[in-house]
Amino acid sequence: MKILAVGVNHRDAPLAVRERVALGPEMLGRAYAVRDNIRHQDGIVILSTCNRTELYVAGEVLLADVLSWWEGLVGVPRAEFSEALFWLNGIEAAEHLMRVAAGIDSMVLGETQILGQVKDAYQHAVQHGAVGRLHRLFQYAFRAGKRAHSETDIGRNALSLGHAVVELSRKVFGTVEDQSALVIGAGETARLVARHLKAQNVGDLAIANRTRTRAEALAEELGGRVVDLGCLAGAMRRADIIVSCTSAPRPLISREMAQEALRGQSHKFRFFFDMAVPRDIDPGVADLSRSIFLYDIDDVTRVVDANLAKRQREVQKVERLIAEEVVQFQEEMGASQVGPVIRSLREKAESIRQKELEKALNRLPNLSEEERAVVADTTRLILNKFLNDAMVSMRSWGKDEQKRSYVDAVRELFRLADEQADSIGADGGVALSSK
Repeated sequence: MKILAVGVNHRDAPLAVRERVALGPEMLGRAYAVRDNIRHQDGIVILSTCNRTELYVAGEVLLADVLSWWEGLVGVPRAEFSEALFWLNGIEAAEHLMRVAAGIDSMVLGETQILGQVKDAYQHAVQHGAVGRLHRLFQYAFRAGKRAHSETDIGRNALSLGHAVVELSRKVFGTVEDQSALVIGAGETARLVARHLKAQNVGDLAIANRTRTRAEALAEELGGRVVDLGCLAGAMRRADIIVSCTSAPRPLISREMAQEALRGQSHKFRFFFDMAVPRDIDPGVADLSRSIFLYDIDDVTRVVDANLAKRQREVQKVERLIAEEVVQFQEEMGASQVGPVIRSLREKAESIRQKELEKALNRLPNLSEEERAVVADTTRLILNKFLNDAMVSMRSWGKDEQKRSYVDAVRELFRLADEQADSIGADGGVALSSK
């Protein structure tokens, strides 16, 4: 089976290029509707995310035809994005898809979201009847992605500031579900941290910001509540986790403010995260109690960097399991090429045997039924013994890439009917479970 993978992604294509050639959800229907404009394609799946638009195409297709189809859809001449393209053929294309599904080709190493996006891309192709002969390839990619996250730690350990805030808090609290959080600020960093806290089911979320309307917008989005900056002391007293991410020129939380706000609560564990530069929180706050933990942006960044190093150490494990999946896919692909030829050869030989046996028996009308059976059994044994060694050898070709070309030679030598590989997903694909 011929496979082509072509696309743009975050590695080589800047955002300005990726956004111009993206095939988003609103374009998928049209794209699949005109897929036959790609000559000889026998299956296509479009994977389009914010970081990549990649096309996986089965069949004897030409790269030029795929690019012509693509530029016609997005209205961007290929000359304007061809330098940012990658394209891979055959087993390299299959391996790339498995790497994508496993999260080791992502901007955020080991992310889990991409596996779901690959499944969604496959499902959209199924809905449009476009998967064709790519079905088995995508099943292998799903399995590689699942194994990567169940058999290695590639997806564990925080790689964002929001993740790191939760991870550090969990070291004491175990979970943030029963804790209350106060996020000061409504800029990009504050929004990311607040969203992650909410995603981890923080018990109570309060938002404080100099511009109240921005605080209200974020609180409404996340189901939180708004706190006036003038009421920080009371909000701090209630909160278990305080995250400050403003652009204020001087600290918002002084040692004296914190001391007054937390009076009588020296026994209560409390986390302060100062994500601002210059700092929003007086470093002296950490000295107020042994139950207070204060982290600045450098502390949190060090956690992220350390976790990235941990994930990078897992890449080799993921590469090994992908190599295993690639080998199995190669063997199945090879077997799918050999199987139909073996069947055709045996069927042709059996057809010849039957015809010649009938002619011989017609010339020997005096044979008894028992004698006719002996003749038939003898011809069958001769045929089986003659074909046996050939069949054994041919079955091994599926595991030897260098010998797969022999399949075409056998087909031509014995003038066998053209057989298509039948176990690499020639069906239209299957719907995925919602689990």
